[in-house]
Amino acid sequence: MELLREENFRGSIKGKDVKLFTLQNKNGCAAQFTNYGARWLSMWTPDKNNRWADVVLGFESLDEYLAAKEKYYSAIVGRVCGRINKGTFELGGVKYELTKNDIFGTPVKNHLHGGFDGFSFHVWNGRILLNNRGEEVLELIYFSKDTEEGYPGNLEVKVTYTLGNDNSVSIHYSAYTDKATIVNLTNHAYFNLHGDMNRNVLDHLVYINSEKSVECDEELIPTGNIIPIKNTPLDFTRPQTIGARIDQSFTGQLFPGKGYVVSYVLDNPGKTLQLAATLEEKETGRVIELYTDQPGVQFYNAWLFDGTDVGKQGQRYFSSSGVALEAQGLPDAPNHRKFPSIGLLPGEVYQQTTIYRFLTS
Repeated sequence: MELLREENFRGSIKGKDVKLFTLQNKNGCAAQFTNYGARWLSMWTPDKNNRWADVVLGFESLDEYLAAKEKYYSAIVGRVCGRINKGTFELGGVKYELTKNDIFGTPVKNHLHGGFDGFSFHVWNGRILLNNRGEEVLELIYFSKDTEEGYPGNLEVKVTYTLGNDNSVSIHYSAYTDKATIVNLTNHAYFNLHGDMNRNVLDHLVYINSEKSVECDEELIPTGNIIPIKNTPLDFTRPQTIGARIDQSFTGQLFPGKGYVVSYVLDNPGKTLQLAATLEEKETGRVIELYTDQPGVQFYNAWLFDGTDVGKQGQRYFSSSGVALEAQGLPDAPNHRKFPSIGLLPGEVYQQTTIYRFLTS
């Protein structure tokens, strides 16, 4: 097990110190994080033959994260993840203009993942704690000022990562505001259960507990419709490999020869933790179970990766080097009344819990 080195993550951004944090459990699993973007850097887990590997894509130093073409490796994404059409929304009768940073969008760009300087690019305050089960917890706090990237309200955000003794990483999010605003947070980790990122994830078996998705146009912007997908190329209620139907097409969600970018809608009216998805690699026997209380899961097999980024151990990241399963609210929610609200008012608490459990079959 070659853990990332603390000295490679020492630095200062906007006058705040960047640090590396390491959590370990009683089984020997290790997860590492940095307070730059509250990022989850590594996850060491065994395969069915007790061979250990890191299954999270990323880099060996802060400088490499800063220079990467893909900007969101394992970051906490906010104030709102995903796209907001034309970077505008209305709240309480007031129209807000956000920064427009999406590579898609013509002639007007969209707002993506919190903007040019969203949560993923700030240094959070961090400390390691123990919970009442003796498990190690990383607590990270960020204060987002009113009008940051165009969002209204001062927002205090806390994210905790807990490395459980059941080999899970539990992510709990909370936020408070002093003015009506919108919040939709997620973690943007990419996984490869081979533990060898020179091999792609097209052979990974996927189950997603959903028969509906958010319909999108060719620029990945929701139309406002939630559509049935049973018995379509997007249907993973019967486990399929990522590559099995990759040459098929589904407008705005499955691009032939490239892959998926789908917002799956979960049937979760009570906002209770439920099994939303599983990811399995047969050769190693590694499995991830994803549990969440959120209404949606974004599924993306990193088909925009082009080999520019060179990650840990010199492994170059090409199309489908990893897969993201991101629990979150539905994209562009403020512009679609039928979608669950992501609004947050003073006196309310935004809360979300998502758990990635690592096991072997």
